[in-house]
Amino acid sequence: MKPFERLFNRLDNKKIDKTPNLNIVMLFAAKEIGVPYSKYCLDYKLLVEGNIVCAEKYGLDCVTTMSDSMREVSGLGGKVLYPDDDVPYNEEFLIKGRNDLNKLHPIQPCDSERMTDSIKAIEAYKQRLCDDYPIIGWVEGCMAEAADLYGVNNLLVDLIDEPDFILDLMEVCLEQEILFAKEQIKAGADIIGVGDAIASVAGPNLYRQLALPFEIKLLKAIKDMGAKTKLHICGNITPFLELIPSDYCDIIDIDWMVPLERAVELHGNKSCICGNYDPVAILLMSDENKVREAAAHCAEIGGDRYISSAGCEVPKYTPQRNLQVINELLLCSTP
Repeated sequence: MKPFERLFNRLDNKKIDKTPNLNIVMLFAAKEIGVPYSKYCLDYKLLVEGNIVCAEKYGLDCVTTMSDSMREVSGLGGKVLYPDDDVPYNEEFLIKGRNDLNKLHPIQPCDSERMTDSIKAIEAYKQRLCDDYPIIGWVEGCMAEAADLYGVNNLLVDLIDEPDFILDLMEVCLEQEILFAKEQIKAGADIIGVGDAIASVAGPNLYRQLALPFEIKLLKAIKDMGAKTKLHICGNITPFLELIPSDYCDIIDIDWMVPLERAVELHGNKSCICGNYDPVAILLMSDENKVREAAAHCAEIGGDRYISSAGCEVPKYTPQRNLQVINELLLCSTP
Protein backbone atom coordinates (compact mmCIF):
# COMPACT_ATOMS: atom_id res chain seq x y z
CA MET A 1 0.00 0.00 0.00
CA LYS A 2 1.42 3.40 -0.99
CA PRO A 3 1.59 6.14 1.66
CA PHE A 4 -1.13 8.17 -0.07
CA GLU A 5 -3.61 5.30 0.05
CA ARG A 6 -2.57 4.39 3.58
CA LEU A 7 -3.13 7.86 5.02
CA PHE A 8 -6.34 8.58 3.16
CA ASN A 9 -7.75 5.17 4.07
CA ARG A 10 -7.08 6.00 7.70
CA LEU A 11 -8.79 9.37 7.31
CA ASP A 12 -11.78 7.64 5.71
CA ASN A 13 -11.82 4.88 8.35
CA LYS A 14 -10.96 2.17 5.81
CA LYS A 15 -8.59 -0.78 6.00
CA ILE A 16 -4.84 -0.05 6.11
CA ASP A 17 -1.69 -2.16 6.17
CA LYS A 18 0.10 -0.17 8.90
CA THR A 19 -0.46 2.88 11.06
CA PRO A 20 0.59 6.02 9.14
CA ASN A 21 3.67 7.86 10.34
CA LEU A 22 3.47 11.66 10.08
CA ASN A 23 6.51 12.72 12.08
CA ILE A 24 7.44 16.33 11.27
CA VAL A 25 10.97 16.78 9.92
CA MET A 26 12.40 20.25 9.32
CA LEU A 27 15.77 20.98 10.95
CA PHE A 28 16.30 17.21 11.00
CA ALA A 29 15.66 16.98 7.25
CA ALA A 30 18.14 19.77 6.48
CA LYS A 31 20.76 18.00 8.60
CA GLU A 32 19.97 14.71 6.88
CA ILE A 33 20.90 16.12 3.47
CA GLY A 34 23.77 18.21 4.82
CA VAL A 35 22.61 21.75 4.10
CA PRO A 36 22.35 24.87 6.30
CA TYR A 37 18.83 25.51 7.48
CA SER A 38 18.81 28.95 5.88
CA LYS A 39 19.23 27.36 2.45
CA TYR A 40 16.65 24.69 3.25
CA CYS A 41 14.07 27.40 4.02
CA LEU A 42 14.88 29.54 1.00
CA ASP A 43 15.23 26.89 -1.72
CA TYR A 44 12.27 24.62 -2.38
CA LYS A 45 14.49 22.11 -4.16
CA LEU A 46 16.36 21.41 -0.92
CA LEU A 47 13.16 21.21 1.11
CA VAL A 48 11.75 18.69 -1.37
CA GLU A 49 14.96 16.64 -1.34
CA GLY A 50 15.09 16.59 2.45
CA ASN A 51 11.48 15.47 2.78
CA ILE A 52 11.77 12.73 0.19
CA VAL A 53 15.01 11.38 1.67
CA CYS A 54 13.44 11.25 5.15
CA ALA A 55 10.19 9.73 3.90
CA GLU A 56 12.00 6.93 2.10
CA LYS A 57 14.62 6.32 4.78
CA TYR A 58 12.38 6.44 7.86
CA GLY A 59 9.02 5.28 6.54
CA LEU A 60 7.22 8.61 6.77
CA ASP A 61 3.83 8.69 5.06
CA CYS A 62 3.80 12.27 3.78
CA VAL A 63 5.91 15.07 2.39
CA THR A 64 5.34 18.66 3.47
CA THR A 65 6.16 22.30 2.77
CA MET A 66 6.87 22.99 6.45
CA SER A 67 10.02 24.91 7.27
CA ASP A 68 9.20 28.04 9.27
CA SER A 69 6.47 30.55 10.11
CA MET A 70 7.90 33.49 8.18
CA ARG A 71 6.66 32.86 4.63
CA GLU A 72 3.57 35.05 4.95
CA VAL A 73 5.42 37.68 7.01
CA SER A 74 8.05 37.97 4.29
CA GLY A 75 5.39 38.29 1.60
CA LEU A 76 3.60 41.02 3.51
CA GLY A 77 6.77 43.08 3.71
CA GLY A 78 8.40 41.96 6.95
CA LYS A 79 12.17 41.92 7.40
CA VAL A 80 13.22 38.35 8.13
CA LEU A 81 16.63 37.02 9.17
CA TYR A 82 17.78 33.54 8.15
CA PRO A 83 20.42 32.05 10.46
CA ASP A 84 22.31 29.07 9.06
CA ASP A 85 21.44 26.68 11.87
CA ASP A 86 18.15 27.89 13.31
CA VAL A 87 14.67 28.93 12.23
CA PRO A 88 14.09 32.31 10.54
CA TYR A 89 12.85 35.18 12.69
CA ASN A 90 11.78 38.81 12.46
CA GLU A 91 14.46 41.47 12.34
CA GLU A 92 11.70 43.79 13.53
CA PHE A 93 7.94 43.39 13.71
CA LEU A 94 6.05 44.70 10.71
CA ILE A 95 3.12 45.88 12.83
CA LYS A 96 3.88 48.14 15.78
CA GLY A 97 0.34 49.31 16.56
CA ARG A 98 -3.14 49.94 15.20
CA ASN A 99 -1.95 52.72 12.88
CA ASP A 100 0.15 50.21 10.96
CA LEU A 101 -2.92 48.21 9.93
CA ASN A 102 -3.45 50.67 7.10
CA LYS A 103 -0.28 49.45 5.38
CA LEU A 104 -1.11 45.75 5.75
CA HIS A 105 -2.84 44.37 2.66
CA PRO A 106 -3.17 40.69 1.70
CA ILE A 107 -1.27 39.81 -1.45
CA GLN A 108 -1.50 37.10 -4.05
CA PRO A 109 1.03 34.37 -3.17
CA CYS A 110 2.52 34.62 -6.67
CA ASP A 111 3.73 38.11 -5.67
CA SER A 112 5.70 36.70 -2.72
CA GLU A 113 9.01 34.93 -3.30
CA ARG A 114 8.68 32.79 -0.20
CA MET A 115 5.04 31.83 -0.66
CA THR A 116 5.82 31.02 -4.29
CA ASP A 117 8.65 28.82 -3.02
CA SER A 118 6.08 26.68 -1.16
CA ILE A 119 3.95 26.39 -4.28
CA LYS A 120 6.98 25.33 -6.32
CA ALA A 121 7.73 22.68 -3.71
CA ILE A 122 4.25 21.21 -4.13
CA GLU A 123 4.61 21.21 -7.91
CA ALA A 124 7.97 19.47 -7.59
CA TYR A 125 6.50 16.82 -5.29
CA LYS A 126 3.73 16.14 -7.79
CA GLN A 127 6.27 15.74 -10.57
CA ARG A 128 8.66 13.49 -8.64
CA LEU A 129 6.23 11.42 -6.58
CA CYS A 130 3.06 11.40 -8.70
CA ASP A 131 0.41 10.33 -6.21
CA ASP A 132 2.52 7.96 -4.12
CA TYR A 133 2.74 10.31 -1.13
CA PRO A 134 0.19 12.77 0.24
CA ILE A 135 1.43 16.35 0.08
CA ILE A 136 0.83 18.52 3.14
CA GLY A 137 0.89 22.25 2.49
CA TRP A 138 1.02 24.69 5.36
CA VAL A 139 -0.36 28.04 6.53
CA GLU A 140 -0.20 29.93 9.78
CA GLY A 141 -3.30 30.12 11.95
CA CYS A 142 -4.70 33.62 12.27
CA MET A 143 -3.64 34.17 15.87
CA ALA A 144 -0.18 32.76 15.13
CA GLU A 145 0.19 34.99 12.08
CA ALA A 146 -0.89 38.01 14.11
CA ALA A 147 1.86 37.14 16.61
CA ASP A 148 4.36 36.77 13.77
CA LEU A 149 3.48 40.25 12.53
CA TYR A 150 3.08 42.04 15.88
CA GLY A 151 5.09 40.01 18.40
CA VAL A 152 3.95 37.44 20.94
CA ASN A 153 4.21 39.70 23.98
CA ASN A 154 2.45 42.59 22.22
CA LEU A 155 -0.31 40.27 21.07
CA LEU A 156 -0.90 38.76 24.51
CA VAL A 157 -1.14 42.20 26.10
CA ASP A 158 -3.53 43.56 23.48
CA LEU A 159 -5.72 40.48 23.54
CA ILE A 160 -6.81 42.01 26.84
CA ASP A 161 -6.21 45.74 26.31
CA GLU A 162 -7.20 46.19 22.65
CA PRO A 163 -9.12 43.11 21.51
CA ASP A 164 -10.82 45.03 18.67
CA PHE A 165 -7.41 45.87 17.18
CA ILE A 166 -6.32 42.24 17.40
CA LEU A 167 -9.56 41.12 15.76
CA ASP A 168 -8.97 43.53 12.89
CA LEU A 169 -5.41 42.26 12.52
CA MET A 170 -6.59 38.65 12.52
CA GLU A 171 -9.17 39.43 9.81
CA VAL A 172 -6.33 40.51 7.52
CA CYS A 173 -4.42 37.38 8.46
CA LEU A 174 -7.44 35.22 7.66
CA GLU A 175 -7.73 36.68 4.18
CA GLN A 176 -4.02 36.11 3.55
CA GLU A 177 -4.04 32.52 4.80
CA ILE A 178 -7.04 31.60 2.65
CA LEU A 179 -5.29 33.03 -0.41
CA PHE A 180 -2.13 31.08 0.41
CA ALA A 181 -4.01 27.85 1.07
CA LYS A 182 -5.94 28.23 -2.19
CA GLU A 183 -2.78 28.43 -4.29
CA GLN A 184 -1.21 25.45 -2.51
CA ILE A 185 -4.33 23.37 -3.17
CA LYS A 186 -4.34 24.44 -6.81
CA ALA A 187 -0.70 23.32 -7.07
CA GLY A 188 -1.61 19.87 -5.74
CA ALA A 189 -1.57 19.90 -1.93
CA ASP A 190 -3.83 17.16 -0.59
CA ILE A 191 -3.87 18.39 3.02
CA ILE A 192 -3.33 21.86 4.44
CA GLY A 193 -1.87 22.08 7.91
CA VAL A 194 -2.81 25.06 10.05
CA GLY A 195 -0.23 25.99 12.67
CA ASP A 196 -1.68 28.12 15.48
CA ALA A 197 0.99 27.72 18.13
CA ILE A 198 0.34 30.88 20.13
CA ALA A 199 -3.24 29.76 20.80
CA SER A 200 -1.96 27.34 23.46
CA VAL A 201 -0.98 30.21 25.77
CA ALA A 202 -4.14 32.26 25.28
CA GLY A 203 -6.17 30.28 27.81
CA PRO A 204 -9.69 28.85 27.44
CA ASN A 205 -11.64 32.11 27.42
CA LEU A 206 -9.50 33.94 24.88
CA TYR A 207 -9.20 30.80 22.79
CA ARG A 208 -13.00 30.50 22.68
CA GLN A 209 -13.57 34.19 21.96
CA LEU A 210 -10.73 34.97 19.54
CA ALA A 211 -8.68 32.05 18.22
CA LEU A 212 -11.43 29.48 17.73
CA PRO A 213 -13.75 31.48 15.43
CA PHE A 214 -10.85 32.21 13.09
CA GLU A 215 -9.64 28.61 13.14
CA ILE A 216 -13.12 27.47 12.14
CA LYS A 217 -13.34 30.01 9.30
CA LEU A 218 -9.92 29.04 7.95
CA LEU A 219 -10.39 25.28 8.30
CA LYS A 220 -13.85 25.46 6.71
CA ALA A 221 -12.49 27.49 3.79
CA ILE A 222 -9.77 24.89 3.21
CA LYS A 223 -12.26 22.03 3.27
CA ASP A 224 -14.56 23.94 0.92
CA MET A 225 -11.63 24.19 -1.53
CA GLY A 226 -11.33 20.40 -1.56
CA ALA A 227 -8.39 19.66 0.74
CA LYS A 228 -8.17 17.78 4.01
CA THR A 229 -7.18 19.72 7.13
CA LYS A 230 -4.63 19.24 9.90
CA LEU A 231 -4.65 21.46 13.00
CA HIS A 232 -1.36 21.85 14.85
CA ILE A 233 -1.27 23.82 18.11
CA CYS A 234 2.07 23.46 19.88
CA GLY A 235 1.96 23.33 23.64
CA ASN A 236 -0.50 22.38 26.34
CA ILE A 237 -4.05 22.69 25.05
CA THR A 238 -5.46 20.54 27.85
CA PRO A 239 -7.39 23.45 29.45
CA PHE A 240 -9.45 23.92 26.28
CA LEU A 241 -9.08 20.54 24.61
CA GLU A 242 -12.84 20.11 24.40
CA LEU A 243 -13.08 23.31 22.33
CA ILE A 244 -10.82 22.10 19.50
CA PRO A 245 -12.96 22.25 16.31
CA SER A 246 -12.87 18.59 15.33
CA ASP A 247 -15.91 19.07 13.06
CA TYR A 248 -13.51 20.89 10.70
CA CYS A 249 -10.32 18.85 11.30
CA ASP A 250 -9.38 15.65 9.53
CA ILE A 251 -6.24 15.41 11.68
CA ILE A 252 -5.58 16.95 15.10
CA ASP A 253 -1.97 17.06 16.28
CA ILE A 254 -1.57 16.51 20.02
CA ASP A 255 1.57 17.72 21.80
CA TRP A 256 3.33 15.51 24.33
CA MET A 257 2.02 17.21 27.50
CA VAL A 258 -1.66 16.71 26.54
CA PRO A 259 -3.37 13.50 27.74
CA LEU A 260 -3.75 11.42 24.59
CA GLU A 261 -6.58 9.38 26.12
CA ARG A 262 -8.64 12.52 26.64
CA ALA A 263 -7.99 13.75 23.10
CA VAL A 264 -9.16 10.42 21.68
CA GLU A 265 -12.20 10.44 23.94
CA LEU A 266 -13.24 13.95 22.93
CA HIS A 267 -12.38 13.97 19.23
CA GLY A 268 -11.50 10.48 18.01
CA ASN A 269 -14.97 9.88 16.59
CA LYS A 270 -14.63 12.87 14.23
CA SER A 271 -10.90 13.34 13.59
CA CYS A 272 -7.76 11.25 13.41
CA ILE A 273 -5.55 11.93 16.42
CA CYS A 274 -1.84 12.40 15.71
CA GLY A 275 0.88 12.27 18.37
CA ASN A 276 2.12 12.40 21.04
CA TYR A 277 5.36 10.82 22.31
CA ASP A 278 7.77 13.43 23.66
CA PRO A 279 10.06 14.70 20.87
CA VAL A 280 12.86 15.63 23.28
CA ALA A 281 12.69 13.24 26.25
CA ILE A 282 11.83 10.26 24.02
CA LEU A 283 13.01 10.81 20.44
CA LEU A 284 16.11 12.86 21.15
CA MET A 285 17.25 11.66 24.58
CA SER A 286 16.08 8.06 24.99
CA ASP A 287 17.41 4.75 23.72
CA GLU A 288 15.60 2.72 21.10
CA ASN A 289 13.81 0.51 23.63
CA LYS A 290 12.15 3.50 25.30
CA VAL A 291 11.29 4.97 21.88
CA ARG A 292 9.65 1.72 20.84
CA GLU A 293 7.74 1.51 24.12
CA ALA A 294 6.47 5.10 23.91
CA ALA A 295 5.39 4.81 20.27
CA ALA A 296 3.61 1.51 20.96
CA HIS A 297 1.85 2.98 24.00
CA CYS A 298 0.51 5.91 21.96
CA ALA A 299 -0.65 3.60 19.18
CA GLU A 300 -2.50 1.44 21.70
CA ILE A 301 -4.28 4.46 23.17
CA GLY A 302 -5.03 5.96 19.76
CA GLY A 303 -6.95 3.00 18.43
CA ASP A 304 -8.27 2.65 14.90
CA ARG A 305 -8.19 6.38 14.00
CA TYR A 306 -4.63 6.93 15.23
CA ILE A 307 -1.68 8.43 13.32
CA SER A 308 1.83 8.03 14.73
CA SER A 309 3.98 11.07 15.44
CA ALA A 310 5.91 12.83 18.13
CA GLY A 311 4.06 15.66 19.85
CA CYS A 312 5.92 18.21 17.72
CA GLU A 313 8.88 18.50 15.34
CA VAL A 314 11.60 15.83 15.34
CA PRO A 315 14.63 17.52 16.96
CA LYS A 316 17.60 18.20 14.71
CA TYR A 317 19.99 15.83 16.50
CA THR A 318 17.58 12.94 16.98
CA PRO A 319 19.48 9.64 16.55
CA GLN A 320 18.63 8.09 13.20
CA ARG A 321 18.09 4.74 14.87
CA ASN A 322 15.24 6.13 16.95
CA LEU A 323 13.25 7.04 13.84
CA GLN A 324 14.05 3.68 12.26
CA VAL A 325 12.71 1.92 15.35
CA ILE A 326 9.35 3.65 14.99
CA ASN A 327 9.07 2.55 11.38
CA GLU A 328 9.98 -1.04 12.32
CA LEU A 329 7.37 -1.01 15.09
CA LEU A 330 4.61 0.22 12.78
CA LEU A 331 5.54 -2.29 10.07
CA CYS A 332 5.16 -5.25 12.42
CA SER A 333 2.13 -4.03 14.41
CA THR A 334 -1.55 -4.47 13.69
CA PRO A 335 -2.94 -1.07 12.62
